[in-house]
Amino acid sequence: MEKVEVRFQPDGLRIEVEPGTLLTEAMRALGIRVQLPCGGTGKCGKCTVEIHPDPPDPGPFDRQHLTPDELARGVRLACRTRIEHPMSVLISPGMRVLGGRILTEGVDRAFALDPAVEKTGLELPEPTLEDQAADLARIARAMGHENASCPAFDIDLLRELPGILRKSEFRVTVVTADSRVVGVEPGDTSARKYGIAFDLGTTTVVGTVMDLSDGRELARASRLNAQVVYGEDTISRIKYVLENHGGREDMTAKIRGVVNEIVAEAAAKAGINPYEIYEAVFAGNTTMSHLFAGLDPSGLSQIPFVPVTCAPLNLRAADAGIEIHPRGNLYVLPNIAGFVGSDTVGVMLACGYLDPGPSRLAVDVGTNGELALRKNDVMLVCSTAAGPALEGAALACGMRAADGAIEHVRITETAVECDVIGDAPPVGICGSGIIDIVAELLDRGVVDSLGRMLDRDELRGIVPDYLLEHLVEFDGQNAFLLARAMKESGALRDVVITQRDIRQIQLAKGAISAGITLILRELSMEAGDLDEILLAGAFGNYIRKSSAQRIGLLPAVPPERIRFVGNAASTGAKMALLSRAVREDADRIRRETRHLELAALPEFMNAFMDHMLFP
Repeated sequence: MEKVEVRFQPDGLRIEVEPGTLLTEAMRALGIRVQLPCGGTGKCGKCTVEIHPDPPDPGPFDRQHLTPDELARGVRLACRTRIEHPMSVLISPGMRVLGGRILTEGVDRAFALDPAVEKTGLELPEPTLEDQAADLARIARAMGHENASCPAFDIDLLRELPGILRKSEFRVTVVTADSRVVGVEPGDTSARKYGIAFDLGTTTVVGTVMDLSDGRELARASRLNAQVVYGEDTISRIKYVLENHGGREDMTAKIRGVVNEIVAEAAAKAGINPYEIYEAVFAGNTTMSHLFAGLDPSGLSQIPFVPVTCAPLNLRAADAGIEIHPRGNLYVLPNIAGFVGSDTVGVMLACGYLDPGPSRLAVDVGTNGELALRKNDVMLVCSTAAGPALEGAALACGMRAADGAIEHVRITETAVECDVIGDAPPVGICGSGIIDIVAELLDRGVVDSLGRMLDRDELRGIVPDYLLEHLVEFDGQNAFLLARAMKESGALRDVVITQRDIRQIQLAKGAISAGITLILRELSMEAGDLDEILLAGAFGNYIRKSSAQRIGLLPAVPPERIRFVGNAASTGAKMALLSRAVREDADRIRRETRHLELAALPEFMNAFMDHMLFP
């Protein structure tokens, strides 16, 4: 069958594909990274492209999401469009996965340095007729093992051992990880002992190389999670695994590939050989932990959301294809429940949940908002199905925090002012900007407490005339204009927030607010009883406290009680890399923390409905 050529602009990239190939498959083949929040099902309408010269007839999803003008102009959804003849495709800037803002900093917390990786320099007596001890027994005896009992060795290292010992004249350094021998190196290399800690985020992955001798952070690297091509959220990725032969292997290969890219970059920045990294520690949500380890995540897709395991995992680097020392250890922190993962355990570690101290509530807002409450010696966690709206997905012009995203909005007496990431033309709006604009519209009376957006006629004489010009109709609904298409913006359509978007924000913030109310009620608390509210993760780090409280996402406590803790999950992973005691603490958190299943509470639905209203 003769292949068909398609050219993607403005890149100028072209590829020949079999007729019937989806546009998104051709993009993936060329390495063009695009956002597919719904996983390519056509439900979100985000993957807009403009096709020339002969656009295919629009399908039902095209007609659902696109205006008649857009359809006439050749705009289609890439995930539902098949290539049947040669064509030129203009990709919407808002569709691209751009260089995102990735949060790498977190809180600092003191703990004793005691890594699982140890290096012991040895000068061994050479074998003689009087001392015919085996090579391995000779090492065990020098390391003080009782009766020269052999430590755990991999067979491939045993095969190499005689040559290493004799070439180095029996002066070697033995590398162990939790008493398992990882390597035997010629000479004294005890001063060079490194590890790397990872936060395996659904959207972004951060890795930090640490010096295990003194606990110093040497270098850091980050990447967008390459699994994003299969969907923005964990449910989309599990769905891909279930519906595609080899889907789990695809997902595992994607995340491990990202990890290896980060290892290579961070090691180069630190001036070390990746082979000198003897251990990697990972924190992530339960789905990410499963996919990284190659475990079947299907139990997380249906009630009662049961994981394969919540216990910590240890894998050999070579077995997982992770390019550190091949016999190095991969340690995956424990999870708590199906939707409360080791990233939440990392937050609790970093924020001292096992230490005596004030009552605190950690809030990590994402597609699933995780909440962790500590009162006296009681630890309680829950997750809320907030959906992707607060992260920008499922909204008309939403996007992740990347170049071109409106991140903050202010409405003054004379203008609507937008701050855009990267000082680029605005192509969409990310989570922090969404919270701002909803708060501003509430303050101006453009949106009422029920979430209804008023139109020009209702607001004439109430708001300044210039503001009336921002009240527009978009896809048959009221909308507020933030940037015009192709003028102020690099997008194919106006950047707006619509009435439907407001409803999505109400659903998301209602779920999180209800979760906060119910987890507090479980311990007979109210918001005013909290000494601290800790905002974790990238979303929490960039939102304005006042805006989050104005829309009711966060409770109305004195602002000084709200503290940003940054990428605390990454901090927890670094702590576990540097301390065996911290790993014991992590497993203690897993065992002692109670999981509150909100969906099982009869009062959840009433609380959810109450919290959908804006204060």
